[in-house]
Amino acid sequence: MRPAELAEELADFWFSAIAGAGWQARLEILQEIDSQLVADLEKRSDYEAVWPLFVAAVIERLGTLPVTDGAQAKFYEASANEHHREAASAWFAQGSSIPGQTDAGFRWGDRRRFSRQRMDAVSEIWVEGRSTSCRVVDLSRGGARVVVSGMDPEPGTSVALALPSSGVRDATVVFRNHLGVGLKFADRVEAA
Repeated sequence: MRPAELAEELADFWFSAIAGAGWQARLEILQEIDSQLVADLEKRSDYEAVWPLFVAAVIERLGTLPVTDGAQAKFYEASANEHHREAASAWFAQGSSIPGQTDAGFRWGDRRRFSRQRMDAVSEIWVEGRSTSCRVVDLSRGGARVVVSGMDPEPGTSVALALPSSGVRDATVVFRNHLGVGLKFADRVEAA
């Protein structure tokens, strides 16, 4: 089955459970679906192809309402639809946050102890001695999330990341998904 077909089938199946819930509950349902999909699909690339399409299909079924809630913005930022992601980014850019979410609430696989700063900075990363360009999409004292061009480093891989105003930092890959590669710094850095 093609990714788009599977995403539509999953959206049809899960829609009634998601539609009847508030945004925070929807995130919790989405997290469970995310975990199950990772386990069910044999290849990571299959998951990465299906997941954002599934989220977009669910949002389309819900109706593309303006983003007015932090939990809704978290939901939208996982979508394959650029307009959904832009709506989420705009909501976060206005300085809004998710009440009660910073430390104990839902974040896509996020276990950060430090607050993060969203950014969009072109940079460079070295993976096993090979250099490639990347885009730093968020930064905290403890790590960063980057989108890497042409490489897909596994969790546990040691890397070096050039930060826009802080020099090169050694880090370890702690996760990778459709939103990028999560890095934990060997030494802490202040958010730019």
